[in-house]
Amino acid sequence: MERLNIALIHLDVRYADPEHNRKELVRLNRQAALAGARIIVNTELAVSGYSFRSPEEVSSCAESMEGVSVRELAGVAAESGCYIVLGYPEVDPATGIFYNSAAVIAPDGKLLLNYRKVTAEVRWACPGSHKQDNTFDTPWGRVAVLICSDTYYGVIPRRAALCGADLFLVSANWPGGSLDPREIWRARARENGCSLVACNRTGKDRTMECQDAFSCAYASDGSVILERSSPVSEVFHLTLPLVDGRLPSARAESLRTRVPEHYRAMYLDMRYAADMTAYHALPAPEIVPVYCLHGSIELLLGDAYVDSQLAEIDSVSGSVVVLPLMNAPNREEMIRTLKEASLAHGAVICTGIMLPNEPPELLCCRPDGSLVHRRPGSDEFSMIDLDHLRIALLSKEESYHPESVTALAKQGCDIAVVSAMSFDAADRLVLGSRSIEQVAVAASGANISFICMPPVDHYRWEERFSEGSECASMEIDVEKLRKKRFFDRIDAELLLDGHKVPVSESSSINSVGAGGRGLKEAYSLQE
Repeated sequence: MERLNIALIHLDVRYADPEHNRKELVRLNRQAALAGARIIVNTELAVSGYSFRSPEEVSSCAESMEGVSVRELAGVAAESGCYIVLGYPEVDPATGIFYNSAAVIAPDGKLLLNYRKVTAEVRWACPGSHKQDNTFDTPWGRVAVLICSDTYYGVIPRRAALCGADLFLVSANWPGGSLDPREIWRARARENGCSLVACNRTGKDRTMECQDAFSCAYASDGSVILERSSPVSEVFHLTLPLVDGRLPSARAESLRTRVPEHYRAMYLDMRYAADMTAYHALPAPEIVPVYCLHGSIELLLGDAYVDSQLAEIDSVSGSVVVLPLMNAPNREEMIRTLKEASLAHGAVICTGIMLPNEPPELLCCRPDGSLVHRRPGSDEFSMIDLDHLRIALLSKEESYHPESVTALAKQGCDIAVVSAMSFDAADRLVLGSRSIEQVAVAASGANISFICMPPVDHYRWEERFSEGSECASMEIDVEKLRKKRFFDRIDAELLLDGHKVPVSESSSINSVGAGGRGLKEAYSLQE
């Protein structure tokens, strides 16, 4: 095989009508298998619909992992020799506990895996264990199953990547609206170097309109393979390229820059830290202007660039200014320029410099001439307390790891400052999604700049973005950043273990084509 055919059953799910849904699932899964699909993914709670308000309501639709829905789909899998992922409401007969689950059925019709959603519905479902195994091996590589909002928090997909997954399969029930899941899924593919395939749904649930929901697939570099919606049930087919019969990925390269010893603060239990100002004795919060400047990469040569960029702003006194990563032939001259500019403008200036034959260095210069600097990857994160906020300096590579920003947030960081040479569209989504970990992000590159604030509830993060002559700027109310709510169902032992990172058999070919990046032309869609 040179390509792997995957089918997504984009189903019009009828709420609380398992008999009808089961018949449609059998019909459409059989249709997909006859069309050549080797992996078939069904939507979240495809058997039952979604919007149950209590255990009593879901009970009439729930079944065990050996129940009729799994058995009937197992027949389809055995007939055609394919893998099937089925979303259904599970009841554990031994305890009476309900779960939002996804069964993985092997080509021989046997139940290979039963995954329980970690970010489960609070009205009726018990969360699955954050340490449960959600990966399985196929002839084409290791695959991980996730359910819908399990992809919202970066550490859950990251755990799967650390367990060797080359492909994420997402069973979803995520309508369009305030937060587009396409942005989340694309970011998760890019930051982990794993292809991601998400089966969403259509139709109307009890409380949700899902006609605008998209089923999607993204390559390991975040490029789009498939983004489709339909007002009626439809089977979407896509193919992934194989290299020597295996799924290529950039997972090994993406995980290579992890430094787990810098992330240890992420295991802290912050449930009692309602006010981070008091908890961490942080500087008193106020509204602080933040400016992220960008410009032609030809100008990124030290002092001339600093002066020209600051001259474009009427007044930056009392603000934080973020500049891109710059080429600096002479470190001492560059630091002197930054100190002079910081003093002259009364602003804190954050940037990074590239010296010949040396790793990059990140800098924060205060108007009083004091300087904080660190080497990304080798130096620990530094908490920098300014007059009214706490910041930290990150490289673009460091910001790709949800562990890093989670650790910073739990140490009271208000803003993660990221200086880079440039950002592409997928970089912007990855860094924007970092704000979900409860830290604002201020990023500056040669081509674009942007500022992202942590989202409220499950809305999209607030963003100021610029790629033209204007800089990205925002007056940040620091007090709002001090009210943090963390998702703590994480496998800290695995995420912080720097000595044992399981990899799949396909890791030996993961470097092919820059780890699968640049392979967009190898992907195809089938109507």
